Amino acid sequence: MGTFVETVTIDASVDDVWNALSDIGAIHRWNPGVEDSRLTTTGDVTLGSARRCELGGKNYLDETVVEWVPGERLTMRIVGTNLPFKSADIGFTLAGYDRGTRVCVSPVYRLKFGPIGALLDILVVRRQYRRGMASLLRGLKRHVEATDR
Repeated sequence: MGTFVETVTIDASVDDVWNALSDIGAIHRWNPGVEDSRLTTTGDVTLGSARRCELGGKNYLDETVVEWVPGERLTMRIVGTNLPFKSADIGFTLAGYDRGTRVCVSPVYRLKFGPIGALLDILVVRRQYRRGMASLLRGLKRHVEATDR
């Protein structure tokens, strides 16, 4: 199982950051790794809500909210994908920090293909995944700080 943590501080209130992060169907507006996204459930976004993310080419993620603590924590679980993930939970934690918000993203994941997947994780996937999560956080920061002004 792989895991890591990436962190960013955003010059905006926890509420402003939560509003962007919790609009799960609109992640394509700020995550440069997502070309398009949409809600696949109806009603208010909360525990059990789901989205589809189109990543480019034929790559996609279907994700469901498995943890929802407004203003504090959101965890998305990958429930369908053509990427090599056997399982993955991507947790976001928000905390007030000085006059801004510290956001941590901490995926916990397992790749398909048994021992070969574990080797792929060590050689390639973890580094790429970590860069993707850092890029996601930079995109969230740019989006929220531009919206907050």
